[in-house]
Amino acid sequence: MAINITIEREDLETLFTRVHLSGLTPGTRYDVMRLQLRSMGKDDTGNRVYERELPDRRALWSAVAHRVGWEATKTGHDFRDFECPRRPTKYFIVESTKVGPFEYDFGDGPYPVSRGVLDDEIVHWNGELADLQVGKDPTEGHVTVRSVHELAHYADCCLVEMDGPVYTARAHEFAVMGNQYPVLISDSREARRGSFTLMTRNLGQYNALRRVVFPESGRIRPFLVQSGGDAALLLDDMRCIPLDVEIEQATPENADMRYVHIDYVEVDNSAPLLRRIGDNDDLTDPPEAHFTISDTSPAVGQWVTLTDTSTGQGDTWEWVLERGQETDNKVGRFHTPGPHKVRWHIRGTKTIRLRFGGSGEGYHTRTRTVQVH
Repeated sequence: MAINITIEREDLETLFTRVHLSGLTPGTRYDVMRLQLRSMGKDDTGNRVYERELPDRRALWSAVAHRVGWEATKTGHDFRDFECPRRPTKYFIVESTKVGPFEYDFGDGPYPVSRGVLDDEIVHWNGELADLQVGKDPTEGHVTVRSVHELAHYADCCLVEMDGPVYTARAHEFAVMGNQYPVLISDSREARRGSFTLMTRNLGQYNALRRVVFPESGRIRPFLVQSGGDAALLLDDMRCIPLDVEIEQATPENADMRYVHIDYVEVDNSAPLLRRIGDNDDLTDPPEAHFTISDTSPAVGQWVTLTDTSTGQGDTWEWVLERGQETDNKVGRFHTPGPHKVRWHIRGTKTIRLRFGGSGEGYHTRTRTVQVH
């Protein structure tokens, strides 16, 4: 049976992709990769046009989470890629013994995709978002900060300032016989370090970002930074550990608009991660957070009903929403499935987030917004 890979895109609220593999040989190791494409715009009929970037190089390929040299345990595997880049990509699978893109010497030329199976589905989340937001504030130039610990949890923020990334070189001087002065023997380069400043426009964005870079548990975990546009920033696909996080109010007129300064050190993107919340491929019925909103464009003071429609295994619900009462900067929390009736007394965009799952099943998060007028 031939190896096969098929892709299924989830909705724009979660930005993750389902990967379906079949025809695998149990006990054999595989590389599951993504191939970056170049967006050429749209043709005369409005369809998006893509091309493979040449000359081929390792930077155009990225591992799907930790699945490099990954051993299949059965003939078919389904999993969710919640670190899928927003730029156009295709998915690829190859036996590790045939030398996948992760180990290939690109000095020999373009990687021969004939060694494995390249799916024909193009995943381009930034293009999808651009089509959705025609006439609105576009997301190009923004960055997405993703959690590598919690499935499908991310924050989309505006990049305000970037310092670095730079390498810090350490020189080592030693005394040498016959020389009265110390001699520079060697230097070593550390991981890339730097800082950047993000702006959040509302309390929902701020709480989502804070949960990624500085969790409530106090445990510092890596996070992934990706640029929103096709032009790769120095930050693109960079896995970081936060060294310091500072928060300040951007303007006295809007208490919800914040600047978040993050000092970071880069870590190896290909290094295997610890088991992540929600990344359980063996679940027969994984948790899927869903909810409906009775009115996504309510008036000030109008009651709105939030109804849980989550599916899969789970016994824990956590609702987090901006209350926006007379005193601003408040967040409402509920820990039952509901339904819940809420209302807002201040105009603007309000964020609602539902985290559903359990300690054994993993968690899944879904975020939606309402526009109060």
